[in-house]
Amino acid sequence: MAVLDKGIWEINKEATELAFEDRFSSEVISEENRYHLYMSLACPFAHRPLLVIKYLGLDDAISVSSVAPKRYDNGWLFNEQFPDKVNGKSRLIDLYLAAKHDYSGRVSVPVLWDKAHNTVAENDSSLIAENLAANWLALAKTPATLIPTSLEHEVREMNIWLHQHVNRNVYHVGFAKNQTDYDRASSDYFSALENLDKKLAGSLYLFGDRITLSDFFLLPTLVRMEAVYEIHFKANLKPLKAFKNLYRYMLNLVSNESIRETVDIAYMKAHYYVSHSHINPTGIIPSGPEIIW
Repeated sequence: MAVLDKGIWEINKEATELAFEDRFSSEVISEENRYHLYMSLACPFAHRPLLVIKYLGLDDAISVSSVAPKRYDNGWLFNEQFPDKVNGKSRLIDLYLAAKHDYSGRVSVPVLWDKAHNTVAENDSSLIAENLAANWLALAKTPATLIPTSLEHEVREMNIWLHQHVNRNVYHVGFAKNQTDYDRASSDYFSALENLDKKLAGSLYLFGDRITLSDFFLLPTLVRMEAVYEIHFKANLKPLKAFKNLYRYMLNLVSNESIRETVDIAYMKAHYYVSHSHINPTGIIPSGPEIIW
């Protein structure tokens, strides 16, 4: 089986969301029922591989479950509504410790669990998503080429750019500790949105009239803007609706049922507004805004 070429990610360390010491990485092959994806319906990074799985129809090949929405000091948890049916754990950290008994790094989602070897196979969302898109088409019920050969380099470069300037940068806005950092991050973030809005003026998707993996890197940030980032992260220099091409693009993507079912606004709000007590110490979840899509 083909194994993902990680070269572009290893060359550009800023492409990944994990520090080296927090990484788990092993050979991941396209084998039915071997892997389970632990993710969070709130996390935009974990959203990437979920979008690939749902869009390609890989549900029967790889099982998926979400942790509970509310994250406290003891980290990501499972509960009765969101149980760990694979390993029966109550905390996500227990999976990391099962894979490496002395693990002391960051406990993050997603986690691709290897059921054959009872360990974490991969925990970098970018690499998981790209591996699924590139190497699992033989097991897909609705196969589609998300990384066209003619655009392979461009798609990977775009994914890195999106991670740096959009996906991660909105967190720099929300988690800024002073006005200077906030202003800088906000300016950079909305400049990136302006550039994307211009790019989408003449096309349905980031690379013309076909959905690529890059669209599944951008979309997770966009669907969190109105309900979370504009309010909770103060990413409100302009509302998302002011970017007419971007907004049209988002509405077009979420009109696809396989994509729409990956979006859970209530779950997202329950996570962000309760879990980030340094931003929202009262833990109050706002009743709005009304999401029209």
